[in-house]
Amino acid sequence: MSKIENIKLDNGLNIYLYIDNRRHSTFFKFTTKCGGTYKDFIMDGDEYHLQDGVAHILEHYIVECNKVGNFLEMLGEKQMSTNASTSPYDTGYYFETVENVLYGVRTILEGVNSVIFEKDKLEKLKNPIYQEIRGKRDSRFYHLNRLKFENLFHNIKYRDIGGLIEEVENTTIDDLKVLYDAFYNPSNQVIFIAGNFDKDEIINEIKNIYKNHKYTKHDVKLIEYDEPLKVKKKKDILYFPTPMDYASITFKIDISKYTPKERLDLDFYLNCFYMLFFGIASPLYKELVDKEIIPEGIGCGDINVGNFLLLSIGAYTRDADVFIDSVLKKIKSLDDFDEEKFELKKKNAITGLILRDENIFHMIFPFINNVIYFDYPYIDKVEDIEETNIKEFEESIRKLDFSNYIITTIKEKNNS
Repeated sequence: MSKIENIKLDNGLNIYLYIDNRRHSTFFKFTTKCGGTYKDFIMDGDEYHLQDGVAHILEHYIVECNKVGNFLEMLGEKQMSTNASTSPYDTGYYFETVENVLYGVRTILEGVNSVIFEKDKLEKLKNPIYQEIRGKRDSRFYHLNRLKFENLFHNIKYRDIGGLIEEVENTTIDDLKVLYDAFYNPSNQVIFIAGNFDKDEIINEIKNIYKNHKYTKHDVKLIEYDEPLKVKKKKDILYFPTPMDYASITFKIDISKYTPKERLDLDFYLNCFYMLFFGIASPLYKELVDKEIIPEGIGCGDINVGNFLLLSIGAYTRDADVFIDSVLKKIKSLDDFDEEKFELKKKNAITGLILRDENIFHMIFPFINNVIYFDYPYIDKVEDIEETNIKEFEESIRKLDFSNYIITTIKEKNNS
């Protein structure tokens, strides 16, 4: 596997290059560290508190309202696979192509760096965003996540990447401009390029583009809220159309003392934990299915919010109380550290690492996640998985404090 090279320009822009001349295609992603959670900040001494959804609106606005034109449409006309997206922690604009790599790089970077802020342009592009939001309103899990967040935190407000319709309606061109000025600057941006490309040609193109644009340096700091570990509310019910009750338990775990490397290692061990303790081959799953408590699989997942890990376990169930009690007993006992199954999970992970070499996107995407979500510019290797062991796995899970949690159930109104 080729080595990923890092080049940092004088203006602070970070560029990561993964050259693989065996490929026919090239993947390019420009990202700025400004996502759905970037709404409360101080810039040049002034405090700003934006609504949910502004980063996502800004993503749409940048694509369409710049001196270049709608650059995603322009790249699509060149038969490039292209898109843009906003996550909790970044906004990215990317393409994959076999030809016209320089054209793609130039088009995205010129577009992102030449935004035209006009009120009328903003109002015209709000309609498709409304459609996205209306689509989410039919999802019971969208409402469940909002309810969980409100009950987990005292001082950290819910952060919805898309926002509510009324929040989009109330978003102004000044909101977009201040967010852009605060976070769309070279020192806060990262470029990833992977595949078959001319390194010197690409770097020179990037340097020339940034040389022709002026940037005002701002003093920006995200506002951090003092948040207690204890959850705000222990139990709640969401009344929403559902074919069967859905019960979930979400643990609020303090990981403030974890290093970026430790957070990345924990990510792998949590995947092992979900499989061994709650997967379809786990004793708990078999027991709950045999007793007809659950009709199908147990869903597990986690997200990071600041210094907290939110770890959720849930399932459609015929008896929410029994399901939750069973999960809590399993968490308390932590008695399913099966070394044979753990080694099988390792083998599958190693196979996945080997096979991802077949696809340039699958190769670079985990590295991008490591940079954005863990602040750890490292690409996972087979050796990393081989070095893991059952003892370290067990220690990592037992180290987590599962004492703070919220229980949430989705029910039909008339079933209450």
